[in-house]
Amino acid sequence: MKRAFAIILSAAMAVGAVAGFTVTAQAEEKVTVRILTRYSNPDNAREKYFMDKVAQFQEENPDIDLQDVSISDEESHDTLFKTSVAASDPIEVFNFLGYAANLDYVQNGVITDISGELEADPEWGASYIDALFAPVDYSAFGVDGIYGMPTPPYGVCCFYNAKIFEELGIEMPESWEAIEAAAPAIIEAGYIPMAFGAKDNYRAGHFLTALSMKMYGSDLNNALISGEKKWNDPEMLGLVQQMQDWYEAGLFGDNNLAYDANGELAKLEGEEAAIIFSGSWNIGTINGASNISDIVCKGFPYFESKPEFKDAWMGGPDDFMSMSSQPGDPDYDATLRVLKFFTSDDYYLGLYEALGGAGTYPINFEKTIEADALTTEFNDYYSVATDMIGEIEQFSPMTSLMDLVRTEVTTIFSGDSAEDIVNRIQDEVDYYNDSNA
Repeated sequence: MKRAFAIILSAAMAVGAVAGFTVTAQAEEKVTVRILTRYSNPDNAREKYFMDKVAQFQEENPDIDLQDVSISDEESHDTLFKTSVAASDPIEVFNFLGYAANLDYVQNGVITDISGELEADPEWGASYIDALFAPVDYSAFGVDGIYGMPTPPYGVCCFYNAKIFEELGIEMPESWEAIEAAAPAIIEAGYIPMAFGAKDNYRAGHFLTALSMKMYGSDLNNALISGEKKWNDPEMLGLVQQMQDWYEAGLFGDNNLAYDANGELAKLEGEEAAIIFSGSWNIGTINGASNISDIVCKGFPYFESKPEFKDAWMGGPDDFMSMSSQPGDPDYDATLRVLKFFTSDDYYLGLYEALGGAGTYPINFEKTIEADALTTEFNDYYSVATDMIGEIEQFSPMTSLMDLVRTEVTTIFSGDSAEDIVNRIQDEVDYYNDSNA
């Protein structure tokens, strides 16, 4: 029998005994292992590579029924995992965000401590960059162990269609002040200054954190998490208000709730958008665009009025590959085999080669591939970062805060006001703090 799990999901406690895994007596017994990632779009180069590796594993391991239940949409992905936990049947291998926001999963035994397996097989993690494990180190909370293997680190950046700026005779703007100045001419020419696919609510969360870093560095993040600052204080209100002002001025185009992050990529390739804010994870896909010769990568825009935070970034470990099966479970060995396959040096070396050296990786390679132009441009900015954090809400033990902030900030695109948004967020934070006092 698998262990019974208890986990707080949002404000509710879901407790239950996990049903035992049953293997039907057949000529050839198989152990079922599910894997949940956000890699399910064959048009995305990195996701297509994962899907091909799933097929390879299935062919090479006939004793394991590997079921790929991946969903590209982040909100749907998270809902599926939470539902499996609430049903006391957590998916066996999955992307785990780590950080304090997911402490409950660790404390309640949903995530397996793999430190013993790493010690038993030192070659497994030998090539990994040690610093990337920090978000799954919960020793500060009195929990020992390692709770996942880092996936490729990332940075939130921007991709520009240089052809549009050349056509308009405008130098590609790298500061918000310059983007604001160029926006009217870009709009008049029929282009979107910066596409914003708000159908994926994580886009609002990413944008808000990246904007916060350019205005305040990590100071505001630290003040919000410690309670020194509130979400409806002038600092955060000002950031959300700025997003609302840019939206109302047409900087993000219109009909934003109708398209997602993939829609942003389509608008960049289709020459509808002059800029998209995205991330290093999309470099491999953009390299396959029909107009790749026109695309340039730059850092997320900074404020000329805040030069001290020009090189402050949203970035770091993307997430982690983790497992829920525990030693003694009938499916433990099979689950561990799956986890090791998708976090092996061979897996990342194959990805590195498949993408032609594009992007960033969690391991150090013995050989290097001459990087493509976008990767080189990205690294020119990324390598001089002076400060870097993940999404602000990840640092809070309030499990529901990430989805709350993302969802609330997205309502900008349906006509909500910045003041109402931050007030609702702070009301929920106050309720959480009072309930856990």
